[in-house]
Amino acid sequence: MTNNTTTDLNKLSFQEAIAFTGNWLDQVMTSSLSDAEILSNLIELLSHRNGVRGFFVAYLTGSCPLADHPPAIFIEAFQAVASEIKEILVKNVAMSTAMAIAHSRNQDKEQQAGSEQVKRRSQNLLQTLEATPYGQTFQQERQALLDALQTQTGDYETFLQRWQYDEEQRRAIKNSLVAIAN
Repeated sequence: MTNNTTTDLNKLSFQEAIAFTGNWLDQVMTSSLSDAEILSNLIELLSHRNGVRGFFVAYLTGSCPLADHPPAIFIEAFQAVASEIKEILVKNVAMSTAMAIAHSRNQDKEQQAGSEQVKRRSQNLLQTLEATPYGQTFQQERQALLDALQTQTGDYETFLQRWQYDEEQRRAIKNSLVAIAN
């Protein structure tokens, strides 16, 4: 059983959500939680911005193999909170792609490998989710970023400008997003 109740999970700070997720993933890996508990915990944690951000930081950057092959119960939970997680998943593809290039330029192979792992995991997760009944939600979000890359307008253009992504990074982001549909 987890140390936090579901009531607590929707009130965690970003840092608390990261810490909770690390411990929680260990419990999932050791089969300490039932599918019902996993589903309930994940839906509650992903019901608010700090929970979404904290979960995906820990999940995508950590060493847990569940991020490489998400179990069906995770996919079920992700579908239930599609509207809450769609933006961060698309942004994770973009940011990790751009950061892999930045780390390569700085000859930081370790950080580059970490960014490549996050990119790969994020792409895999989006591809999996796009094949579900909620797939259109994720496809539309991914397309919104692709449109911004093409037209240089919209909310995602503001995001791209805020992070000052250059042409090489923007091309790589486009390629990473297009690869999800293939």
